[in-house]
Amino acid sequence: MCLHQKPACVCKRNKAYIFHRDSVLPERVVINLYCPECRDRTNRDQSTMIEDVGWLIEYDMEVARFYLELKGVDHPVTPEFIFDEGYCTWYGMSPNDLEENARVHQELLPLQKKDKLLYFNELKRIRLAQFAELKKAGWRKAQNI
Repeated sequence: MCLHQKPACVCKRNKAYIFHRDSVLPERVVINLYCPECRDRTNRDQSTMIEDVGWLIEYDMEVARFYLELKGVDHPVTPEFIFDEGYCTWYGMSPNDLEENARVHQELLPLQKKDKLLYFNELKRIRLAQFAELKKAGWRKAQNI
């Protein structure tokens, strides 16, 4: 089972779904989360932070290195490695992708009950279009789609 959390950003106006691959890193590895509205409250430290379309995640790198070393990860531990390898990253393609996915499923619920094949095809069409938009906007995880 994988750990996930939904912390508020520093200004408390926004939240993000964060996923922890294989529950290797504890929740406390996220020191701060900055949304586009509050990111100016800090100076980006590339040694501890990852930036993704205006959002910043600040990691406790000592905690990350400790737990990844315990797991036997033999790779330089950087914010990019933590994020890109899924050890502490968005749950989905962006901070709110999980909510967007749930909204699409809810919207298509009547179709699911009526015609499952049409439902799956429509779901696929909508999500692929959303992924294309996320990629175009520059979201880090969407770049590999």
